[in-house]
Amino acid sequence: MSRSPALAALVLLSVGAATASPQTGNARTDRPRLALALSGGGARGIAHIGALRALEEAEIPVDAIAANSMGAVVGGIYATGKTTAELDQIVRSVGWDSLFSGRPDRRNLPVARRQDRFRTFAGADFSWSELRLGAGLLAEHRINRYLIEQLAPAGYAAGNDFDRLPIRFRCVATDLDDGERVILDRGDLPLAVRASMSIPVAFPPVEWEGHRLVDGLVVDNLPVDVARAFEADVLVAVDVGSPPLEPDDYRTALGVAEQVSNLLMVRRYEDYAADADVLVKPDLGRHLSTRYSDFETLIEAGYEAMKAAIPEIREKLVAAGHGGDLPRRTRFGPERVLEGATIAEVGVRGNDRLGERVLRRIFNIPVGPGFDLEKGLRALDKIEATGLLEHAWMEFEPVPEGLRITLVVREAPANRADVGAAFTEWEKARGVLRLRNRNTFGSGEETSLLLVASEANLGGALGLRGEMPFFHHVAYRADAYIFSDKPRFFDEEGDKVNRAQFDRRGVTLALQAPLERWGLLEAGLRLGSVSTGWKPGLALTEGTDDVRTFLAGIVYDDLDRFLWPESGRRLAVYGWWSTDGLGATHPFWRVEGEGRLAQRMGQRMVLQLDASAGLSGDDLPIYDWFRVGGPYLIPGYHHEELKGPQALAGAVSVRYRVVDNLDAVARVGSGNVYASRSDITLDDLRWGVGAGLVYHSRVGPLALELGWQDQGASLLSVSLGWN
Repeated sequence: MSRSPALAALVLLSVGAATASPQTGNARTDRPRLALALSGGGARGIAHIGALRALEEAEIPVDAIAANSMGAVVGGIYATGKTTAELDQIVRSVGWDSLFSGRPDRRNLPVARRQDRFRTFAGADFSWSELRLGAGLLAEHRINRYLIEQLAPAGYAAGNDFDRLPIRFRCVATDLDDGERVILDRGDLPLAVRASMSIPVAFPPVEWEGHRLVDGLVVDNLPVDVARAFEADVLVAVDVGSPPLEPDDYRTALGVAEQVSNLLMVRRYEDYAADADVLVKPDLGRHLSTRYSDFETLIEAGYEAMKAAIPEIREKLVAAGHGGDLPRRTRFGPERVLEGATIAEVGVRGNDRLGERVLRRIFNIPVGPGFDLEKGLRALDKIEATGLLEHAWMEFEPVPEGLRITLVVREAPANRADVGAAFTEWEKARGVLRLRNRNTFGSGEETSLLLVASEANLGGALGLRGEMPFFHHVAYRADAYIFSDKPRFFDEEGDKVNRAQFDRRGVTLALQAPLERWGLLEAGLRLGSVSTGWKPGLALTEGTDDVRTFLAGIVYDDLDRFLWPESGRRLAVYGWWSTDGLGATHPFWRVEGEGRLAQRMGQRMVLQLDASAGLSGDDLPIYDWFRVGGPYLIPGYHHEELKGPQALAGAVSVRYRVVDNLDAVARVGSGNVYASRSDITLDDLRWGVGAGLVYHSRVGPLALELGWQDQGASLLSVSLGWN
């Protein structure tokens, strides 16, 4: 039987099971009046918020919840005591597409490790003896972080007993070892919810008491019988599962596999089938479980469906002896409080090749102070950003002296290969291969080999990055590179003349001072050469120049995305000083600054400002001239069409979310290049306007922009990928 397609894997997981015996917690003595069973359904599960809101407005409190997958996420957060207004705000504050994208949050990566220029989109880990695919197609850090943030304080306060939460709670998962259903009623609350929503193939399974758990969808998507075990007077089930496939949906091989999977899972559901007192099925149409948008419609559908069921629910509550208003149950007082608890111990579990000292240094949570959850999450971000681990989790446990924090890890294989591809109007197709060796010398270093091929760039770089021994706040990088840089040159009318060829080779050695996650100070030395080749139509002098350059720079960057950001700022200033005292062919100085600001304007609009400036002195060679143009800075001009020793450019753009991942963009920009600093004036700026569409795909943004320049010409720019 094939294990390759994700849906075929679900078929395998859906065969044969029996119910695992639930663990017994410290049960409450008060009998629940109303219990809910909430189904999974991916993005469709957002409708549960509307259903809960309708119950709140009717002043019908929920005493117990049993849930699966996205129902467990929404129900678990609600069970911690949040109101639906708070729950709604929490859900809307999250970029769900990013949460399930598998891509790390750019802002969590140190500036020195961000790969903005030659970004990759797929890869695999390997050792020297075998290729190793991950246990899931998507990275799990973002969803892990989210669940810890939302659920860990309440789980810790309840003593890891889900009966002692403000609302009693259960979630279900599937044991991957034998296909049994597992009912989770105590333990690490965020980890339990993470197990319940661990979609097979998409996310890695969750290790739980010696078992590997995945989404309860495989055996029981709507756990009515689990909710029935609360012995509530009235049980309401909310089903937001996807509708059955239409015949046209399973005409392909993949569609057939999905339909077979659905049929087998429906058969498995019969093993745990139970009738609810009231069944609520919001009309969500054919809204895809992977479409995390149009939340208003989903929430409203859940609200209307539950509101319509309120009379029947009241009738059954009255029949059970609950007339009039139903006050909320008295909540248990917390056994302990996570925020501010004295940190007594910090430990690491699961590491092998990585020493605990290295991980503790990166994790950097000190013993003694009171615990701050936000700082703890940032420490977890630092661990994830190293790329040294496949999995990182925080466990919290009380000890007599206060709080014990355990960093639970699973190391990534030593090696990784990543590939990328892109297309732009200025370099045509581009391919990227990046090979990395993690923890090269045992202290968290990374060795990398980058290979790039396009019409504009051809070559590679071998690099080593790490922290200085005994100086943990100082990092270093050493790069050996050989690149053929082939920029286009244009005549005064904007017609292409030819591509130049500057063959660059050498080494760069630099020391770095990271400024938290958002900044970087860097200083170093570049030694090498640049060879200029003869090209027809270009007045370039052939020859080879020796490069001996000091460099220094400072970067501030908290953009959520480098290209097409939605929030954040970036400011980078770098300077180069070439001196003949070290043997440089051309003595010169060169300073370049660039800035980008993105600001949300409501739910659908983003305002973006871009700026670039360059100054130089002495004998700046042509291969180091500043290059400006379109489509981002001066629409209507070719990319890097304008070249000179001095430069000034800026642009303002507005993007509007039309639907889902499709944006409309409008832009105006201006700039120019100058022969000397005394020539710089705003009187002769060139300018352009542009408009287009951007679709944010899984392999990168697909952008189509039409620009008009002040000289009357127009230019259509097309790009795909992170460029």
